[in-house]
This record gives sequence, structure tokens and C-alpha cells, in this order.
Amino acid sequence: MPIQSMDAIIASLSGGKFFRSDFNKNTLPATAQAAGQWYDLSTGGGNPIQSSVIGAGTNLTFQALSDSTSISAATAALGGSIATTTFTDTTHGSGRFTVGTLLTGTGVAAGTYITALGTGTGANNGGTYTVNISQTVTAQTITGTQTPNGIDHGGNVSTDVKHIANVSAFSAAATTAPAVLMLIDQVAVFPISTVTTTGAQTLLGTQTLPRYADGKGLRAYLVPSVVMGAGTPTVQLSYTNTASVAGRLTPAAPSLPIINATSPVGAIPYSGTGVGKYGPFLPMAAGDAGILSVQSVNFSATMTSGCMNLVLCRPLLTLPITTVGVAAERDLLNQLPSLPRVFDGANLQWLMYAGANTPVNSAFYGNLDFLWG
Repeated sequence: MPIQSMDAIIASLSGGKFFRSDFNKNTLPATAQAAGQWYDLSTGGGNPIQSSVIGAGTNLTFQALSDSTSISAATAALGGSIATTTFTDTTHGSGRFTVGTLLTGTGVAAGTYITALGTGTGANNGGTYTVNISQTVTAQTITGTQTPNGIDHGGNVSTDVKHIANVSAFSAAATTAPAVLMLIDQVAVFPISTVTTTGAQTLLGTQTLPRYADGKGLRAYLVPSVVMGAGTPTVQLSYTNTASVAGRLTPAAPSLPIINATSPVGAIPYSGTGVGKYGPFLPMAAGDAGILSVQSVNFSATMTSGCMNLVLCRPLLTLPITTVGVAAERDLLNQLPSLPRVFDGANLQWLMYAGANTPVNSAFYGNLDFLWG
């Protein structure tokens, strides 16, 4: 059962039911973070490592996320003969492969590679490649597991219940403050490579939530895994709420979320200030307490290229950083919200609100203290 007394805390600590986890996370590796916008730091480097799950998988298809997420088997390119033409990959995400390059990583057979050669406009999900000479494109299947995925929280503890007791973060990098870090549990993702499609796109797959089965507290956000091409559409979700009422819509008033003209990898693309800007989550219909499942996503206008990802998550805590070089700390036992629960398999990641223009690869160091009983 959850820890409910100081005696239970003392018993957990004296019984070794405690885990300290240190993180050293970087901001985005290619683009400075603009003041007033939110960013998904799972797309940056450091510890935990850059996520290879965001952007991977099959277009529009649900994939559950955990601290040891299996990447579904998928073909890297369709078989067949092509000559002096183009083909588009809609299977793999950022960092998964480059045309003409060997595939490496856990579960990838030695010598597996994409046999289509030529020049490409991109190496990620949604990239389009021109083949200069007649080539046979051979279908290759790869599988893999990213382990670990997210911040280490000490593994499974069932039948005990795990909580976060303390959290801290610190940065000495210039202009990294003020900022707000938000710890989330990434629960599921839908890759969306069909960003040139307008109107409602039906989301696929059996949406079995690995945690928070009732959907309470789950929120949705978008994040690119490939730099998005031109386009500033509005976006609207159709979803089922925690009362199992389907057809709930992202509210159109005062404005539907509007995608920013520039959407680099890792940026929450509708965040910022002004009309149509929200952060970090897509708004829900009035009175809703969470998202049980998502039925469709609707872009009002085309984006010329890229891969967007719809992520379901559970926010756990926020940590404001006021001053460069000064540690931000939260005691989650004596301050509200107290002792956030961490479920077995939780995929803990950071979102960040940039209060100032933040340089590329700025580092944040900190720790989380977990206890269970």
C-alpha cells in the first residue's frame, strides 16, 4: 500500500527500500531553445540517453512506452525494383537508419542495410530518397529494444508502492535560467509521418495503456522527431475521456493550437505566447480529467515534410529553476503535491520551459530520490 506515515518512511529507509537516481540531461543537440517555448528533453543527449523510440514505429499506430520499451519489428523499405525515381520511408524515426549505411544496434542482424543507393533529402522517418541508377530495394526487418529508456527509478517493486521523495536540478550553463522542468511519465506514442495529409487521420492499434489504465491525469502533446517543413496548421484531437465518453475534441475556443512556423526536433510545436499557443499539453474539453484513448488527429493544413509524434504522458512534478548556478530543490514529502507515485515500468522524462534563449546542448544535472513500502 502507499506510504502513509512517518513510521512507514522510516521502515522503508531502514529496510533498504530507497533508490537515488542521478541525471545529467542536455537540451536539444541542434537547435537553441527559444524563450517562452516548451521542449521535450527526451530528444536530447546525456543521461538518460536520447530516445530512439520517439519517431520509431508504424505511422499513426499506438506504441506503449516503458522503462524497457521494445521497438516493434518493421520492414525498413519495401521490396521491388526502382530506377531514377523516389521512394519515401514511413517506418523508422530519427537516428534509425541512413540509406546505404549499415544498421547497428541491439537485435539488428550483422550486415543488415538498406540496399537502395542514391541521394536523399533526409535520413529519418518521412525522408524522401532519389535513386540515381537502377537498384533493387530489398525489404529488411529489424527489431530492437532500448534499455534503459528514461530515468532509472530502481526497477519494479510490486507489491510495494513507489514514490518520489525529493528532487533537485542545477545548471551552470549560461542563460539556462529561469526555466521550469516538468517530470513526466511517457506512457504511449503515435508517430505521424503523414504530415502532408489534412483532415482527421484515424489512429491505429489496440490502445492498451501500460499504466494509468483509467486514463486519469493523462495528457497529450506533440513533438517532432524530424525538423518540420513549412506549415502552420491548427491541430485538433478526437479522444475518449476518463468517463469513457468518445468524441471529445480539443476545444476550438479561444483558439485551436497553432503549429509554429519553425518546429525543430524536440520543440513542443504549438507552445509559446499569443493566440493559439499552449504549453506544454494540448487542451482538453471542459471538465475532462484525462485521456483514455485517442481516435484521430486533425491538421487543418499541410506541413511539407517531417515526422510529428503524439505522446500520452502523466505529469508528476514541476521544478522551477530561478538562477544559473543555484540548485532548485523540492521536498515532496512536506510540500504539495506530496510523494508522487511512480508505477513499475514508468518511463520518466523531462519537459522544459525555457525562460530565456538557451544554447544548444546546455546541461542540467540533478537527482531524484525514490522510496517504497
